Amino acid sequence: MLPNHVLSLFGVLAMLFVAPGSWQQGTPTLDSPFNNDVTPPTISDYDTTLTRWMDEGAIVDHTFTYTQTPDDFIVNDSWVAIDNPESYTDYLTNNERPLYDGQLAMLSGSSASHISFNIEVNQSILVELRVDYLSLSDDIRPLELSVQVNDAFPYVEAQQILLNKRWTTPTTFQEDRFGNQIMPRADHDGSWTTAALRDSTYLQEYPLLFLLSPGQNQISLFAIQGDWVLGQVYVDYRQEAPSYQDYLDGIGSAVRHDQSRVSIEAELPQERNSLLLRYGTNREPSVLPFALIESKLNVVDGATFQTSGQSITYSFNVPAAGFYRLTVKALQNRVNTISYRRLSINGQLPFEEAKTIPFEYNGSWQNVLLSDRTGEPLWFYFASGVNTITLEATSHLTKDAYRQVQSLMNLVNRLNLDIKKLTGNTIDPNREWNIRAFLPSIDDDLADAIEQLTFIETSWKEVMEASTNSEVISSITLAKRVLEDLARNPDLIPRKINTLSGASGSVLYRLGLILPLIIQSPLTMDRIDLHGKDVKLPNANADFFTSVWVGVQRFFASFFAEQYQPTTDPNEVTVWVTRSRQYVNLLQQMVDAEFTPNTGIKVRLSINPNEDKLILASSSGKQPDIAMGVAGWRPYDFAIRNNLTNLRTFDDFPAVADRFYPGSFLQLIYDDGVYGLPETQNFYFLFYRKDIMTTLNLDVPNTWNDVIGLLPELQRFGLNFYSMLSSSNAFKAFVHTMPFIQQFGGKLYEDDALRAAFDDPKTIEALTLMTDLYSTYSLPLEVGSFYNEFRYGRLPLGIGDFGMYITLLHAAPEIAGLWDIAPLPGVLRDGVVNRSFDGASTSAMMFKNTDQPDEAWSFLTWWTSKQTQLDYAENLISAYGPEYMWNTSNVEAFADATWNPVHQQVMLDQWQWVNDTVKTPASFMLERELSNIWNKVVYQGINLRTAIEDSLIITNKEITRKMIEFGYLDRQGTVLKPYRLPTLETVDAWLGTSL
Repeated sequence: MLPNHVLSLFGVLAMLFVAPGSWQQGTPTLDSPFNNDVTPPTISDYDTTLTRWMDEGAIVDHTFTYTQTPDDFIVNDSWVAIDNPESYTDYLTNNERPLYDGQLAMLSGSSASHISFNIEVNQSILVELRVDYLSLSDDIRPLELSVQVNDAFPYVEAQQILLNKRWTTPTTFQEDRFGNQIMPRADHDGSWTTAALRDSTYLQEYPLLFLLSPGQNQISLFAIQGDWVLGQVYVDYRQEAPSYQDYLDGIGSAVRHDQSRVSIEAELPQERNSLLLRYGTNREPSVLPFALIESKLNVVDGATFQTSGQSITYSFNVPAAGFYRLTVKALQNRVNTISYRRLSINGQLPFEEAKTIPFEYNGSWQNVLLSDRTGEPLWFYFASGVNTITLEATSHLTKDAYRQVQSLMNLVNRLNLDIKKLTGNTIDPNREWNIRAFLPSIDDDLADAIEQLTFIETSWKEVMEASTNSEVISSITLAKRVLEDLARNPDLIPRKINTLSGASGSVLYRLGLILPLIIQSPLTMDRIDLHGKDVKLPNANADFFTSVWVGVQRFFASFFAEQYQPTTDPNEVTVWVTRSRQYVNLLQQMVDAEFTPNTGIKVRLSINPNEDKLILASSSGKQPDIAMGVAGWRPYDFAIRNNLTNLRTFDDFPAVADRFYPGSFLQLIYDDGVYGLPETQNFYFLFYRKDIMTTLNLDVPNTWNDVIGLLPELQRFGLNFYSMLSSSNAFKAFVHTMPFIQQFGGKLYEDDALRAAFDDPKTIEALTLMTDLYSTYSLPLEVGSFYNEFRYGRLPLGIGDFGMYITLLHAAPEIAGLWDIAPLPGVLRDGVVNRSFDGASTSAMMFKNTDQPDEAWSFLTWWTSKQTQLDYAENLISAYGPEYMWNTSNVEAFADATWNPVHQQVMLDQWQWVNDTVKTPASFMLERELSNIWNKVVYQGINLRTAIEDSLIITNKEITRKMIEFGYLDRQGTVLKPYRLPTLETVDAWLGTSL
């Protein structure tokens, strides 16, 4: 039984429990200014709403059709009318449809513009919406809009609808200096497109339906992201494709061409709707074009062609009208299930069976004759001349399983929180529990969870024909085994809570692993053939002897390959990059494809495995022209030793510096010179678990006083807050300590930089808070991994950096949608919450003895420009996956990158408070002694004033010694020359930045 003090809390805890149904109604709402994007729990999802509408008598009226022209739009102030469409000829040149005679509507997500129109019906009907649109935005993001009917969102999915852009690429690929083909830059196809409105995940089988009630209805389209021109809006009934047999009967006795063949390479499409869909290299001898050593772009990469809604279109010149078969040379070896594709001909779905064409798992290349799900080969009718086929990744068959996993994860999370609130988040193996007394629904909840897992397993096997050795099935089996074990004796759940949620093998962990796998549909393609029944196609794989001979040739040729030889060209700008091979190879390709052809300047990039190698190279006179990817503080150490070029000497430096926030330069300045450019930007912000905060009825903290105010409620349930000072490393670097000092308005140095200012009143206030958080308010002293503690819910709030953000985004699917970020807690000063932070990351610098300073500066100017940084960021994601997020220091490029727009805005808001720590010759000692002050007070219980006085003596001695070494003082302490400490104000004056 529970002790009395726990029983006395049960009445309060019961008030905090969340009803089971509420966990399936979207994201919990928090009373916080940082969560204005959260879906209200009263809005249902599309499937639930559609079922309700049909139960209430709404019908599809197959006679209804309506077209709304832009002339009669009801508009808001931010809407722009285009009365002269011909002025947009740059976008309309390849228009296949006639220009509109009347005005058009130009909508912009940046100005939140929207249009409305009224439509009257005499009964409750369900309709689709199609729009004519023309994208004016060339960035990688799709256009985004939302739809309201009668001033309300009909369902959650209506809040985010995507309109894809069309992208074309050259059919001839450029090559780098070694003969490797380079992924070509895509061109935005600025022509009119007609598209039905679909859900943003593309998991629905059909376009979205909207309910029109009897009488007058108002439909409103709101621009959220991107700039675009809106033409006509079509309101129609759902037109379903015929069955395959009806399709054949409808065409009649067309000729079936048994001998013809038209072939096209998969990497040469007419267009694609996503820049994330990329071409790749396969080195099998049967894949064309083939090269022994060089990398040839010869396939559509299945790792990038796997997300529902991605499509790629090919153009064929058909010799004669009639029926043909289609074969795709494909490789589907990434998941042990079936990948599905939706096939359209000339923009139309020919028949229902073409929505789900299967590509089965196989470890080798295979010629897949397009068939229906029963294995019956399909005939397709093509008119004579140019025709197009479009293959679209589709996962609508697994939608129910996917939604069920999401629902089950919510249920497991709720059970986990309920148990942790009862136990105070502590596991006591000697305590006995009667869980049913406190959670009467526990048996039903566990039975429901087991039933949901059974449904997921059954539906998945049916759709995917999956075997027991697939990762999805094995994870479901193990999760079900754990739940059945807990269901047999629920009273043991508090002791086994980590098997429910927490450990790497827990139920929640396994559900998180299979969630993205359920909707993945990868497919690598080499060639597409349109052919007759009797045509014999080339073998999909090379024979054994050819493969062996190619392997032998490749082995010996690798010893003589040019890319493995050192550079001997003295006219090349040499750049050492302290990053991994993926980053360097991609940048070298961009240099060879863009920078060198446009400027004539050759640049050779080399991987620098260790920054310390720069010190040795500099001392021996063998340093490169430029070093990139170095730590933010490194340029100062070289600059003070007269090894770097002062970048302020270049005439266009102020224009280049304007790309960055002034606070990013503070540690790159020595005297009046700037010796580096910021490359990447680190961020620190507040991470919080929305589910736990909602359950405990806690608000997201805005200041450190708010943090202190919520600690008692968190700690009451065995939870806590994570500060950067809680890292397990005993040394607390500037990034851990300086945010507190900067937020309070404290300082490290006296104005002449010759003495430390630990005893400054504002600095003492900051140090007091830093130590009180631990000695008085009991924050955890050491946390081995905030990432793990956050995932498991033991630390539902805390401060993390950009790396933490990427890790949570891509390695914690079990809590996807249950966490969010907000700006750092700060200190209220003069009516404003100061959120200063030290965001130093990496920088680029130019060595002083370079023979090509102008060429090197041209490269740095190109490299840090908005377009280059944006292209690099998008190419990284496209080539290596969404986890390769490039946190560029270029503010405009960062703002235009394709990320979660809400999180992106939080980062941009926090970025304005960047305030990197100023460097001096003795700054390493100040950093160490700040850490020592905190350690002495927190771990040893020494009085703060005493610790400060001890550290002041040590630090001032080191400052004096270093100032003598670098010629600022003589040995008697006389000032020989002043040391200039840069501030944000002086940086503004020096650099002329406007951010």
